[in-house]
Amino acid sequence: MSNQDRLNHLSIDAIIEGCQTEATQPRDQESGYCFELFRRALEDEEPTAWLAIDAQYRQLIMRWGSDYAPDLPTEEIARIVPDALPKFWQSLTKSTVPLIDRFAHIGALLKYLKQCTSSVLIDYRRQFQRRERIRQRLELANQALSISQEDEQELVDRLEQEQLLQQIRAWIQTHVTDVEEQQVLYLSYQVGLSPAQIAARYPDQFPEAQLVRRIKERILKRARRAFQTHSQQNLTR
Repeated sequence: MSNQDRLNHLSIDAIIEGCQTEATQPRDQESGYCFELFRRALEDEEPTAWLAIDAQYRQLIMRWGSDYAPDLPTEEIARIVPDALPKFWQSLTKSTVPLIDRFAHIGALLKYLKQCTSSVLIDYRRQFQRRERIRQRLELANQALSISQEDEQELVDRLEQEQLLQQIRAWIQTHVTDVEEQQVLYLSYQVGLSPAQIAARYPDQFPEAQLVRRIKERILKRARRAFQTHSQQNLTR
């Protein structure tokens, strides 16, 4: 039995554990676990494999982002670079050529992921520069005018919305620990799939779109209760 056949017969948990061990070893001792983890995510479209990749390689992607854009704050890098994995996924899943025929080893695959990370940051800089040019033109047009009360309220509202989004992200990391719920959140909001698309792509985990909708609603109900309690506590202080 070839090494690839052996890996194909292992459980996803064994592949994840093997990749974690393999990542600490020299390149010449690799056994193909990490490459198989990416293959299952990209070709078999296993949500568990994607979650494992996100958990294992997030810090590496962060480091690449910091190396590429050392002038950006860490929190800004953390907000931008998670888009690298969806970009990586969308790019590689367009082709029907087997992954092993496109990349010789995990090092080549990670090199491509690094390129996707830099591409995400390039896109961000272009958008930032475009917004900055617009802002500068607006400042020139309004430099003789004071900010109206409505403009001030709009700014306050936007800042409050950003603060709420940060609180929601923190709540998800702490309270959404069920793997099935994590998969639904990732596929819905990171990859951008609808419940029907999730059910069509992953019929073994989600046999019908209504199941995906129920899982999302279950999460939302818990979140509503949590933030309603938080708001009431703030009002009583």
